[in-house]
Amino acid sequence: MSDTEALEFLDDVHRAPLFMPGHWVQLGIAEPESDALIGDIGLYLSEDGAAGEVGFTLQPASQGRGVATHAVREALQLFFSATGVARVLGITDERNIPSIKLLERVGFKFIESRQVVFRGEPCTERVYALPRNDG
Repeated sequence: MSDTEALEFLDDVHRAPLFMPGHWVQLGIAEPESDALIGDIGLYLSEDGAAGEVGFTLQPASQGRGVATHAVREALQLFFSATGVARVLGITDERNIPSIKLLERVGFKFIESRQVVFRGEPCTERVYALPRNDG
C-alpha cells in the first residue's frame, strides 16, 4: 500500500476499540531505540469472548534480537488481562520456523497439524495453544 494508505490504516487502527468480540485488532511493534514501526501483532477475540488468536509479523532486519518475543509476551499479557479468554491459538505454516520458535518461547504448546490452502497453494499449518494461567 502507499504511504498515504498506510497512514490512514494506522489512524483507523489507533482509534479502534481494543478486543471487540468477533474482530481483530492490530498492535504495532516499535524498534526499542527509535520507536520506528518494525512489525505488528494481530489479536482476535472470538464472538463469544472465550477464545483468541494471535498472529505477528516483523521485518527481517529486526529479527533475531528478541524484540518480537518481548512484544508478543506483552500483547498476550494485555489480552488475557483485558478479556476472559480461556486460551489463545497461534497458527503458522510449518515452514515458518522462526514463528514456531517464537510461539514455543512464549509458552504455546503444539496441538495439531492441518492441511489447508493458503494463497492458492497447499500447505501444512501447525496449531499451537496457550491457556490462560491465572495461577
